[in-house]
Amino acid sequence: MELVYTLLRSIAVFLFMMFIIRILGKREVGELSSFDLVVLLVIANVSSMGIEHSELFLSALICLASLIVLQKIFAKLLLHFSGLRKIIDGEPSVIVVNGKLNYKVMKKESYTVDDLITQMRENNIMDIRDIKLAVLETNGELTAFDKKDFNEIILPVIQSGKIIKKTIQYLGLTEKEIKRRLEEKKLQLKDVVYASSNGKDLFIPQKV
Repeated sequence: MELVYTLLRSIAVFLFMMFIIRILGKREVGELSSFDLVVLLVIANVSSMGIEHSELFLSALICLASLIVLQKIFAKLLLHFSGLRKIIDGEPSVIVVNGKLNYKVMKKESYTVDDLITQMRENNIMDIRDIKLAVLETNGELTAFDKKDFNEIILPVIQSGKIIKKTIQYLGLTEKEIKRRLEEKKLQLKDVVYASSNGKDLFIPQKV
């Protein structure tokens, strides 16, 4: 009989977790950031407790429901506060620019040349010299752009009303220059959700 109860609890937790994943959104089922990974690990651990111990089943469901609320609150905060997003999720790091390695960043991220070569192959790039731009994402994946497909480097320079200091240096821009261009467009920095640049022009998408 206990086996039947365990099976029923497993089915209930499975259905509840499917509901949770659906509620959390597509962000959770794609490539995981550090924050996403912690959330899903806790969910898995709590679910296991609910299945194995009948007396903890209801408590486990309540805990899982609480995690949904917590994740949603954090997701809203991360959307509006870039500083908090940087602390929780980290930020992408430029590893290669025009075939040149950024050793300082690689050392800081504990990212080896072997790691780079492996992920280059996954991006169908044979040699570092062929890379126009390679970015180590917050989930540990490498996004690489081949020189033959991309003629210029375009990077985000503003996110959630904040200038991204790490990227403007690769484009030869300064904060003063960004602010001047915003003034020309009659825009204030705090009102700009996203902007990118190729070092010459400032691109700001229109809001729907």
